[in-house]
This record gives sequence, structure tokens and C-alpha cells, in this order.
Amino acid sequence: MAPKLPVFLATALAFYGFDQWSKWWVRANLAEGESISILPNFLAISHATNKGAAFSFLQGFEYRLYVFYAFTAVALFVVVQSFRQLEPGDKAQSFALGAILAGALGNFTDRLLAGQVTDMVKVYAGADPWRAWAREYLGGRTVYPIWNVADAAIFVGVGVFVILYLLELRTKFTAARAA
Repeated sequence: MAPKLPVFLATALAFYGFDQWSKWWVRANLAEGESISILPNFLAISHATNKGAAFSFLQGFEYRLYVFYAFTAVALFVVVQSFRQLEPGDKAQSFALGAILAGALGNFTDRLLAGQVTDMVKVYAGADPWRAWAREYLGGRTVYPIWNVADAAIFVGVGVFVILYLLELRTKFTAARAA
């Protein structure tokens, strides 16, 4: 077995499992709209649902689920094809692709079973000094989109993938200049 496969599978299973568990916990323990403060005036676990995608995109579109299903199918195809093209020992990219796969499958599972996604991580600037800082450095927003573990997995996976790709380009550029 290539070293990349265990990393890919373990990452995908860990993120997917934690995503599904966290969504189950929120649905079982919080009414929709209810929150538990983690860091007062900054971070809370809050039960929210989203029928759309990021930033509620397509929330009111009648055929949104078909769009999301098609997008998920394309994403899964791209992830699997990208994984197959990795070198056998490329554990870092395997991690990135496993995280992206888990995120896509996590939100797909929600949409398939409930027609919407459960979100729970709420970052906000509820009082000074957070509110003043947010207004000055983040353009005035004091409440940010609520997200879930699947969203975080996609964000982390894409971030790692892009960073590794840019480092590879830099290495190739440096080698080409030296030649």
C-alpha cells in the first residue's frame, strides 16, 4: 500500500467523523438559534441551518440541491483524480485532498438527509475591544458567517494544497534560474 493512501483515508475519515458528530451534537443539544458562549463576545457554538452554500448562496433557488449534488460529484471526481496522480509518498497533498473530500462529503450528507446544512461555529465581535478592532481592521463587520467542521476541512485542505503547490512552483522556478 502506498504511504499516501493511509494518510488520505485517515484524514478523510477523521474530518468526516468529527463533522458528522459535531452536527449531531448541535442538533441534539441546541434549539435552532440557540448558542453557547465559548469566548464571551467573540466565539460561540450556535445552532444554525443553511439551505444554500457559503454566505447562503442559492438559498432561495428551487433547484439548489441538484446544483449542489452536481458540484459535489465534480469535486469528488477532481479530488480522486488528483489523489491518483500524486507520488506514492506525497503525504502532505494526501492530507489536503483527504480534508477536501471529507468536507465535501460532510455537507453532501447533510443536504442529502435534510436538504440543508447544519452550521455551528459563530465568530463575532460582540463588545469592545473586539467590536472596535473588527470595525477598524475588518471593514466594520461584527458578525461573520457561521460555519461547520466540513467547511473548515475544505478551507484547511484547499489552503494546504495551494501552499504546497506554490512552494513546488518556487522550487521549480529557483531550479530553472540556477540552470
